[in-house]
Amino acid sequence: MTANDHNSHSPINPNTLPNFASMPNVATMDTSHVDKNQPPFILVDGSYYLFRTYHALPKTMQNSQGLITNAIRGTLNALLKLMRRYHPTHMAVCFDTKSPTFRHAMSEEYKANRPKMDIELAEQIPYIHSLVAALGLPLLRIEGAEADDIIGTLAYRAVAEGHHVVISTGDKDMMQLINDCVILEDSFTGKITDSAGVIEKFGINPEQMIDFLTLMGDSSDGIKGVPGIGKKTAKDLLNEYGSIDNMLKNVADIKGRAGKNLVEYADDIPMNAQLATIVTDLEIGQDWQDLKINTDPCAHIDELRALYAELEFRNELASLDHPNHPANGSQSVANSQADAESQAQIAKSLQSSTIDNITDSKSHDRAWHTILDEAAFDSLVQLLADAPHFVIDTETTSVYWRQAELVGLSFAVKAHEAYYVPLTHSLEGDELTAKQLDRDTVLAKLKPILENPKIGKIGQHLKYDAHILSHYGIDLVGAIHASPNNWAMDTMLASYVINAAITRHGMDDLARHYLQTQTISFEDVAGKGAKQVTFDQVAIDIASDYACEDADITYQLFDVFNKKLSDDENNAKLLHDLEIPTAEILCQMEANGILIKRPFLNELSKRFDEEIIALEKRAYEIAGEEFNLGSPKQLGEMLFDKLGVPGGKKTKSGQYSTGEAVLSKIDHPLVDITLEYRGLSKLKSTYTDALDNVADAKTDRVHTSYHQALTSTGRLSSTDPNLQNIPIRTATGRLIRQAFIAPEGRVILAADYSQIELRLMAHFSGDKNLTNAFNEGLDIHAATAAEVLGKDVAEVTPTERRNAKAINFGLLYGMSAFGLAKQLQMSRSEAQDYIDMYFKRYPGVKDYMINTRASAHDKGYVETILGRKLYTPDISHSNRMVKQGAERAAINAPLQGSAADLIKLAMIAVDKVLPKEQTKMLLQVHDELVFEVDSDKVDEISKLITDAMQDVLTTTAVEKGWQVDFSVPLLVETDSGQNWDEAH
Repeated sequence: MTANDHNSHSPINPNTLPNFASMPNVATMDTSHVDKNQPPFILVDGSYYLFRTYHALPKTMQNSQGLITNAIRGTLNALLKLMRRYHPTHMAVCFDTKSPTFRHAMSEEYKANRPKMDIELAEQIPYIHSLVAALGLPLLRIEGAEADDIIGTLAYRAVAEGHHVVISTGDKDMMQLINDCVILEDSFTGKITDSAGVIEKFGINPEQMIDFLTLMGDSSDGIKGVPGIGKKTAKDLLNEYGSIDNMLKNVADIKGRAGKNLVEYADDIPMNAQLATIVTDLEIGQDWQDLKINTDPCAHIDELRALYAELEFRNELASLDHPNHPANGSQSVANSQADAESQAQIAKSLQSSTIDNITDSKSHDRAWHTILDEAAFDSLVQLLADAPHFVIDTETTSVYWRQAELVGLSFAVKAHEAYYVPLTHSLEGDELTAKQLDRDTVLAKLKPILENPKIGKIGQHLKYDAHILSHYGIDLVGAIHASPNNWAMDTMLASYVINAAITRHGMDDLARHYLQTQTISFEDVAGKGAKQVTFDQVAIDIASDYACEDADITYQLFDVFNKKLSDDENNAKLLHDLEIPTAEILCQMEANGILIKRPFLNELSKRFDEEIIALEKRAYEIAGEEFNLGSPKQLGEMLFDKLGVPGGKKTKSGQYSTGEAVLSKIDHPLVDITLEYRGLSKLKSTYTDALDNVADAKTDRVHTSYHQALTSTGRLSSTDPNLQNIPIRTATGRLIRQAFIAPEGRVILAADYSQIELRLMAHFSGDKNLTNAFNEGLDIHAATAAEVLGKDVAEVTPTERRNAKAINFGLLYGMSAFGLAKQLQMSRSEAQDYIDMYFKRYPGVKDYMINTRASAHDKGYVETILGRKLYTPDISHSNRMVKQGAERAAINAPLQGSAADLIKLAMIAVDKVLPKEQTKMLLQVHDELVFEVDSDKVDEISKLITDAMQDVLTTTAVEKGWQVDFSVPLLVETDSGQNWDEAH
């Protein structure tokens, strides 16, 4: 078959069934003879590409004649990306046809319920076929066969002839073809699936996939499967019996519905298996040479030109005339043995084509510039100095700001135009490397502009860029309160404020959602996996397009968000007066870091090791033999089988459940040892070992990274390391906090909002009794117990107070009577009675919950105390469990979101009054702020912090334009000590 052929001349007769008994199985092939040093044979599931791109990309991609082109663009980009990744010499792009196959002849229900193809997709298919052929790629369609069967046959033949294979698809059915020399790669997610990947995903081997699919069935394909056997049961049965044949031989041993239905539906299994089996012995008629990619750059250039012109792919059309296009005199990409300089030009040519394919058609008028001489740079400096605001983006060697080195800077002062200033690229053979401007000279000229508070800075995740520039003596943050407009916009934070739930907030996600643009990924320019290079090793031409696009897209997003914010004054305030100032403070906090006592952590790790070993020995003594205490499976068998401890419950997999919820109900010494063992093991791996590894080697300080645009409620989170989940309720957990210390002459000071979410509940609900309790300064949990039980506060017992505390906090998170009963070890009816009494004494709380739930259904969102809209997309979900979860979240979201608003306001208020030479703000953890303070200034600074935090709604909030008549007082508790534990 030649690259131009669109149909084979040997179609399958739909009425003739393949010989399944003798069909070769790719998954079980001998692969010892395969040469993996050669490029892989690439098999593309073209039909998957069609549907995937059509439904993933916006339908606003169309030409002037109204032809939607999203599937054409997406498929073209995916093919080019695949070729760029593997540089194959042989390839086949396989498509389904409209003709029925043998599967339709076998079953009238096969794919009978699939909806008719959208006409907008059907119209694009001929163009895609033509483009595949014009790119020089073999294209295969066989009447009566599916693309899967063509791929299965070619994969088998390729491995038999000594070639390793990459199948580009996202179809799980193809996993039956995987072996040591056949892998799947989904070009759209980048996920590679090999034999280990099948085991990880489904818990079975590739050779068991056909039986797995036969048991499960597939409703979308009309394969019934065995009723009552889902993914979990199918996996367990195959792990135990190996195959369906062996299951049927031992079906008397298979209990329950699975065994019964295997017998009842045994006659259907052969047909279901045939429907699920990919054919591997089609009569295709091509030899290896027929599947070779046509690398002659001039062979189909006229066809490509005509197609691009008709589709109005202006950038693709322009790329054909690029000086570096192989058809314009350069060497063939496939055959070139060029030196490093030529290879950089070839890579640039391929990259240009990819960029054009995935960029929105409106961007054809873009102007992206690489700055390599002083005159051009001086003009850029003047442009930036005269601009009211501009985009800045740093390109670096690492995503971790403390390790990253600056490689280049990109700028934009308007949409569709951008500038890249390369500084430290070092790719050998790239002729532009020697033309780069001196980094120190460039930064010296930029410093006054970047630090000028009168010129607004725009960026995507500006906090990262501020960190990078600070390494070179440039303060992008500036004086927060003296220059509140220094950050004109952070597009990540703007998106988060506008709608936190509508999309993720990375630049690529925002470009797809708001601009309908597919951006160049880092992997496109730097590679992926073990072969990925750092950005300084990317050719400057390629790097410039990537960096300029970052700046250009960010400016386009700035325009979009500016319009949205101009229509919503409160969102604008949340961005400019809350989130951006918070980000600037977080930048300083991350740079400050917090000192840890390494010797203490090392000793703690050793102590934990000794205690873990001792616990294991005690466990062995109780069990009478050694076993893996860290293995849930072995623990369950030991507890419930060998020792006969009552209370064991098996999961659907047949393994005993040994989670904390189960073990906490069992009174047995081995259980006590297990819980202690798990706690110590987690503390050791997560904290005592990890903290020592991430601390700065010179300063012994730990520098966490805070994230503002991750949670749905506005709460901050932290990583590398996560300092917000350090345990505090156990004595052993509090030991970890003792490792966080103050340097000599200073102490750690912690300031914590007291019971903030309960106070917010009092405010939002307006409940008289709850509000009075806070206003009178009562112990809220004792006061709740007294109200519910009808007694004086002084008469409340510790147990009654504990129960009241459980319901106070439980109701904030939608706890049911079942959950309360479980927590308090009482009957469900007793728990329900308690809740009923609670609502009788606090009717405002019940009204709040009812009204908030109703409002969320009506509006699709709830609001925080500062008017932040928290959207509830699942509130009307058809799945009852999902819907109820969304309703519970809607009730809690205003409380948790308002607590997040308050702590951010508090950070701004405190930062304004702190004497910086005497104290540093180090951490924000839930409702707590942690500081490092001069020892002789503790009382003075503690008062400043307390007053600022308690008065934040009457000072900072009012200054920013929020008027909040809060119903109860805010109470802040402070303490100090040589370490964090002492200060809490």
